[in-house]
Amino acid sequence: MTEFTGWGKSNDLDFGDYVEIEMHRYGAPNEYYIHKVVGAFVSNGWIDAPLKWDSEPKIHDHSEKVLNVIQCGIDETKVIRVAQKYCKKIREEN
Repeated sequence: MTEFTGWGKSNDLDFGDYVEIEMHRYGAPNEYYIHKVVGAFVSNGWIDAPLKWDSEPKIHDHSEKVLNVIQCGIDETKVIRVAQKYCKKIREEN
């Protein structure tokens, strides 16, 4: 298998990076869940954070850097689009 090189990467985060995103919990404090980035681009449609289980993307009046992410260990078949500004990169330990 070939390694992802990041050629043409326009966002600070991209395929293979892991991020934490705040998620709403009914009746309890919000928590941050780990998501894996599967794509990055600029768009005017994304889900606002904190994410909810039934959140749907909304069209905004401007474009921003967005990430397509999957929630690790919960539902790795559903791709969620979220603005990069809501994501906190998990740094790799050396």
